[in-house]
Amino acid sequence: MTTTEARNLPALLQRLHEEGHSGTVRVSGSPGGTIHLRDGLIVAVETPGAPSATSVLLTPGRIDDETWLAACAAEPDTDRLGGYLVSAGLIGAAELEVVCTAAVFDAAFAMAIGPPGGWTLDGPEPALHAGAGVEPRRLTEETTRRIVRLSGPWGAPGELARIRPAAVPDAGLRRGLPDRHRSVLSTVNGRRTARDMAFTLGRGLFAIMLDLTRLEAQDLIRWETGGPAEGRPSTAPRVLPGRGAADAPVPGSPRPEPAADPAPLPRRTRGAGAWPGEPRSRAGRAHETRAQAHEAPVREGQDLVRDGQARESPPGEAPAGGSDALTAGTTGGHGG
Repeated sequence: MTTTEARNLPALLQRLHEEGHSGTVRVSGSPGGTIHLRDGLIVAVETPGAPSATSVLLTPGRIDDETWLAACAAEPDTDRLGGYLVSAGLIGAAELEVVCTAAVFDAAFAMAIGPPGGWTLDGPEPALHAGAGVEPRRLTEETTRRIVRLSGPWGAPGELARIRPAAVPDAGLRRGLPDRHRSVLSTVNGRRTARDMAFTLGRGLFAIMLDLTRLEAQDLIRWETGGPAEGRPSTAPRVLPGRGAADAPVPGSPRPEPAADPAPLPRRTRGAGAWPGEPRSRAGRAHETRAQAHEAPVREGQDLVRDGQARESPPGEAPAGGSDALTAGTTGGHGG
């Protein structure tokens, strides 16, 4: 099978599942990621948009760094590292399976809310995993459910992922908050996005975003959308001169006198009189007419920029909707 035969990523994964394929699907886009399959089942998904199973184990200290490095040295094959962790008594088999499966669903969600991209199909690569894996149809349905769950007044989940919430005064003193909400609230500072908090706490992106919506509903945080996440903000004026509040005088302040138009400077033209009032030749008048016709569009373009009618969109803005990469019922996928 070639990758171009699938109309989208869910269809590709379903076809690979039916064939019992073992390999790696690399997905481009933002954030993009890597999908690992064993015998047609998805055993691991890695993406820069969400913490991996390794991060979930190491960040909160479930397994300390030294113990982890020692385990990796004892079992260098990442595919069999999970079995070694269980046999060494570092983690239970059920707990490891829960961590790895949750990381698969979370990474798929993080990839689906970003702009879509293409894909390439490669051979198997080692990845930390536990259990048999997840069927593609189940992963697609759960990803769709999560996207619907987090769609709200702020728009699609992709918009919520770019929000940088700030805590309201004395929010941390509120009594009766669950520990998970307190931990999220401790990372809210007006600069971190939900992804930043997920990596800081070693928790899933979806769980963090869900907790943020609940904290906002309790008036414990407020949304701080700010400027674009990437690139410089646009410096073009947001209001046309004479139409916005920026041009209104401050109450109580004296109204400024209108500035007088400066008198035009004398201009010498070829073939014309050297100074105003001197007689001009016929050739000089023709040359001046051509010069004025040439300068008219230049002045018009300068006025458009100065009046704010010609603006650039802020670079780095993504569409409000999420990607159709791992959601049910989508079309338009393409091969890498």
